Amino acid sequence: MAVAVGIDLGTTNTVVGFVRDGVAATIADPGGFRLIPSVVSFHPSGQTLVGRPALDRRLVDAASTIYSVKRLIGRPWGSPEVQAARGKLPFELREGQGAATQVVVRGEPYSLPEISAFVLRQAKAVAEASIGQPVERAVITVPANFNDLQRAATKIAGKLAGLDVLRILNEPTAAALAYGPQGKEQERIAVFDLGGGTFDITVLDLAGNVFEVLATAGDTALGGDDIDVVLAERMADDLLKKHRFDARAQPMAFGRLRILAEAMKRELSSVDQHTVSADDIVPGDRGKAVPWTFRMTRPELEWASLGIVERTFKVCQQALDAASLKASDLDRVILVGGATRMPMVGRKVEQFFGSPPVVRINPDEVVALGACIQAALLDRTKQKTAEAMQHPRIHERSVVAEMLTEEELEVSEAPVLPVVSSAKMPAAPMAPAPVINVAEAPSLPGQFLPSAGTKELVFDVPSESSSAPFEIQLQASPAEPSRPKLTVPGVPPPPIRPRQPTMQYPYEASEAPAPVAAKAERPAPAPAPAAPPPPPRPAPLLIDVTPHSLGVETVGGFCDRLIDANTPVPCDRTRSFATATDNQTSVQVRISQGESKRFDENTCLGELELAGIAPGPRGATQIAVTFEIDADGILNVKAKNVTTGQETVARIQLVGAQDGPAAMAAMAARQAAHPLAPLG
Repeated sequence: MAVAVGIDLGTTNTVVGFVRDGVAATIADPGGFRLIPSVVSFHPSGQTLVGRPALDRRLVDAASTIYSVKRLIGRPWGSPEVQAARGKLPFELREGQGAATQVVVRGEPYSLPEISAFVLRQAKAVAEASIGQPVERAVITVPANFNDLQRAATKIAGKLAGLDVLRILNEPTAAALAYGPQGKEQERIAVFDLGGGTFDITVLDLAGNVFEVLATAGDTALGGDDIDVVLAERMADDLLKKHRFDARAQPMAFGRLRILAEAMKRELSSVDQHTVSADDIVPGDRGKAVPWTFRMTRPELEWASLGIVERTFKVCQQALDAASLKASDLDRVILVGGATRMPMVGRKVEQFFGSPPVVRINPDEVVALGACIQAALLDRTKQKTAEAMQHPRIHERSVVAEMLTEEELEVSEAPVLPVVSSAKMPAAPMAPAPVINVAEAPSLPGQFLPSAGTKELVFDVPSESSSAPFEIQLQASPAEPSRPKLTVPGVPPPPIRPRQPTMQYPYEASEAPAPVAAKAERPAPAPAPAAPPPPPRPAPLLIDVTPHSLGVETVGGFCDRLIDANTPVPCDRTRSFATATDNQTSVQVRISQGESKRFDENTCLGELELAGIAPGPRGATQIAVTFEIDADGILNVKAKNVTTGQETVARIQLVGAQDGPAAMAAMAARQAAHPLAPLG
């Protein structure tokens, strides 16, 4: 049976998670690595390498090895971010159809969603090898500050990878879901997410099972990659001084320095000083290698990266202001993202928020854990609804009843699934198994509270063919007299499966509890009086927000805002506009995302045209424009002629996106032509 997973599609690394037996865990590849480098290399032999094999080729074939595309995905060719990246990346970028950004490898162009699709295919393969079942559905995470173009491009990448994308989930929201509530009735938290290519800060209110985002802010061009560039610049200065070699003018050489800089940054997170050396950067006489070494201390690293880290707190203040909160109003701050491993980041976060940050779960894996929890919840709902509708005794228009085994009921009652990561965490006592409770099946007209002596319950289910009662019986199993089961007359009962623990708490394999010595049997204690079962605990409810304001262009190049930033999603807004000239027969609605009152200062998402307007004087025809944002944070737009009722619900033509049928078919064909190298 196909399953659903959660995927954190990162700038530097990608992580995939899965919920098995009620426990969320990240998945390791055959080599034992949980982090899949988000790198794709096109080998001269025709093989497509993804992950660690591709990462190794950054040194020997930089022009054919693609990385850090997450920063550029969904960005048009003319965007400042793409133009700035052109001089810093060793592979070729060029403009494609519709102002889209493409990479060119060995003479063949690829869109950026295609590159991400290769990474997602690798994550899918790793998951299938570990789980032993096909993976067809996924929740994919994105930075909270991603705009509509970037979200749409990520969804295209998932489709090209052969995945049904259940949800595009914001990374900080996923991290909050993985951590879950901490036993308080209500608390406010902040998720500080500094990854390789992006930074996000999200403020949430947690009340019971409700995770409500109050505000979010971020910078999709700020992350650990910027620190790598700063260090590479220092190395380039050292090379110029010692060997009169300008690495900045050589993309291959500067790419090599970036790899060395990333390694130095990682080392200086745990040691006080580190030295890198290379003899393949500076060309020597007659091909002779020129040795070069570079030494840096941790204080020097922190001084070099101080300006980048300080930029994150300007964004933090924006989020707090949007939520009308002070830093002292927060109960806890969670660190997420690989760049937060730098000791300086933790110190600066504590100084800004006034309390030590929480790092209980591996910051590289926590987003994937939250994503797979959400995937399990969404997939469970989807599958159970489909199964119930196929039941022979359930009418398609009447009642949907869930026929669940006891084990499934136990898992379904968990408000937040526990998580497992590679980070060491203290073991906790095993939680008692909850009593069977099917009151959570909302379609049943009543409650079923099992108690001693209960043998049969009758529920009246509407039926067109008969008014006979629909019986659900509670019978004892001969194999396990103390374990009742649900049966339906005329329907084969489910097989009895061994009882599994309701919840498991994470621990390292080396920390597994030692076997307990056998003890002499004691008389069974007298049965305790039956206690009423606990009320059903619903699954977490996520209430997210849109990170940017959305508006349309009006006369004079101004932007009329329809949806403000930090509005809860899903949502919709409608506003009426009038024709701007006499005898106007069509209206072109241009949509932007951003906070400026000037349209050109925002990001142009695309346009929608409403034609066939009857000619008339200026302002005579009213056009109603409706913006709808779905749960993925993706925008849908429609325009309606209020006078005639004519409506255009055509898809918005996204700027820089290749998502038409012909483009999708071409990208899918290129994916099929590039099988991935086998997992090793």
